[in-house]
Amino acid sequence: MVLAILALLSGEWVYRSYVRPVDPPTPLMLSLARHFNSVGIKGHLYAVRHGYRHSEMTAAAAFQIDGYPLPVLVEQCTGELLAEEHLHAVQRAPNLMNARRNGLLVMNLPMWGDGTGSMATRVTDAFVSFNGALPPAGQSLRSRQQTQQPQA
Repeated sequence: MVLAILALLSGEWVYRSYVRPVDPPTPLMLSLARHFNSVGIKGHLYAVRHGYRHSEMTAAAAFQIDGYPLPVLVEQCTGELLAEEHLHAVQRAPNLMNARRNGLLVMNLPMWGDGTGSMATRVTDAFVSFNGALPPAGQSLRSRQQTQQPQA
């Protein structure tokens, strides 16, 4: 019985870590990438494997800054409490720098170290300034952004 439980648990881990298809970036992540580009941090977003249960994390993505060797990791959790718990877990990891949370999104700068201070500050400031709130049910991110623009 114990062997069956161990086989089941290890099978789930193997599936989540290696077999399951990579989740595409979410609309909220794509909106964050557009925000980065709009504030002068040019780059592109691509999906990465996260290995978490879908009940905990929707997707993970990396934002690759044009001409910069290190990516920005962004993960979208399924709830505010899970995002806060994930933030604390990331903050305890010694190689994940400048962890921040904005709504459901958790960002960190993996392997960033000496000599990355000015870019790290730009990225962190842009992430914090992003309006990470999800739109109300039935409203798209695009329609929410249009209603937030000042009228002339």
